[in-house]
Order: sequence, then C-alpha cells, then structure tokens
Amino acid sequence: MFYSFELEQFLGDLLPEREPLFLEMEEQALKETIPVVTPPVGNFLSWLVKVSGASRILEVGTAIGYSTLWLAKGLENREGKITTIDMNVDRGTRAIEYFKRGGVEDKIQVLLGDARKLLPDFQPGGFDFVFVDAAKGEYLDYLELVTPLVDAGGILVVDNVLFRGWVVPGAEYAPKYERMVSHLREFLSRLNQNPEFQTSVLPLGDGLAISLRMDFSN
Repeated sequence: MFYSFELEQFLGDLLPEREPLFLEMEEQALKETIPVVTPPVGNFLSWLVKVSGASRILEVGTAIGYSTLWLAKGLENREGKITTIDMNVDRGTRAIEYFKRGGVEDKIQVLLGDARKLLPDFQPGGFDFVFVDAAKGEYLDYLELVTPLVDAGGILVVDNVLFRGWVVPGAEYAPKYERMVSHLREFLSRLNQNPEFQTSVLPLGDGLAISLRMDFSN
C-alpha cells in the first residue's frame, strides 16, 4: 500500500463494527489471497454512493463480491441497481451466494465474462457510478471503454492506482513490475488530463482515483 499497513489498519479500526458477513468475506479473502478492497475503501465507496445519490452502478471486477456489498450498502432504503462483471466463474458464483445471504441479490446483476468484450455493448451514459477494480495492466483499456458509459455528472472510481507508491518517479521496485508501473503512470496521466473528467487521487488503500464526469450541456 502507498502508506503503512498500520495506518490502514488504524483507519479500519475506526469504522463501526462490520456485519458478520463482511468479516467472513475479509477472512476468506485473506486466507485465499483474493484481492479485495480494504474496509476503509469499502466504507468510502458506500459513502460516495450515498452522497452522490447514484442508482445506476457498474462494477468492473467482482471477485467474491466484497466491494459489491459495500456499494449495495450505499443503496440501502432506496432504489438502485448494480451491474458487476468478472471473468472468474468460480468467484462470481460465490459472490452470488454472498449477495443472497446479504439479502441484496435483487439489486445486483452479475455478468460472467471478459469485461473488455461486454462493455462495448452497454448503453452510452447508462451509469451514474462506475467502479473499476480489475487487472491493473488493463486500466488503459477500461478507461477507453467506460468513459462513454458514465453519464454527465456521474462518478468514475478506479482502485489500486498508486501501486504501493511505485508510480512515484524515483521509486524502487523489482524490474518485473516495470510494465505495470508504466501502464499505471500513463493511465493516471490520461485520466487527469482528460477534459471530460475532473479527477482527484486519494492515497486510500492502494490509491483511489475519483473522477467527476463533466456536464457540458449547460
């Protein structure tokens, strides 16, 4: 992570006690080394959905559905729909079971397949909140694919954009990560320079990019 594990743990400890289902999923993800967002990031996603009033949500990268459940918490007591995509059938199937146990399966549509092949068929402007947490080496592809899908005034959130701080010039890392670091640097540059978005990057978890889709109709 960009900052210390101890700080992230401290931020997590500040949160109200999480529901048993969240704790179970956290334990399972740790046991199986399944990449999921940290609790502070999950809490922020839920908060962002609430304050933005988003109701048409797209998630790229379901895993076992941990972040999806946080997004669903943001829809508590109001209408809304989450479409989540993952190409791992086993994890996607497990996510569906977690959604049923959480009582939110009616709010979530799970699509199993390669998001890069599915996203071109989606309706432009069809979502007011998009969360991308997938393979970092594909973020440039996802940026091109999801940009048309974010409605004016909508929000795009992308996880893991700081990659342990290695995107900072002068950072030291193993040569095998050079291509990934280069991809993320280019992704951050393109996103921040894109006039269609106003972007802020937060060092929460392993880095979150939060972008507001500009509305030029007025």
